[in-house]
Amino acid sequence: MNIKVLKVAGDSNINAVVDAALEEIKQNLAVNIDCIGMKASYQTVKVLILFTERLLKMGYKFYIRPYYVKVDTLTHEHDTIAKTAIRWTIIGQRKKY
Repeated sequence: MNIKVLKVAGDSNINAVVDAALEEIKQNLAVNIDCIGMKASYQTVKVLILFTERLLKMGYKFYIRPYYVKVDTLTHEHDTIAKTAIRWTIIGQRKKY
């Protein structure tokens, strides 16, 4: 299974990221959210709070796990630098009533 990765920056629109993550959960029942740096991490925490609230309201049960992952970032036209990102993996499941 290929889980889509959403990248959050320090100036990301929180609602747009939440909407994209909800679509992925609805379609594939899983999504990854990556962030690098303090501002992006803070934005990601705000995304996760809103995202998990909406998942609960929609009747989903979910599992969430943070971990570190190495990513290549583009510095100039062809140069890349490996950085460590925090990846949040969220796996959703509809509650059975």
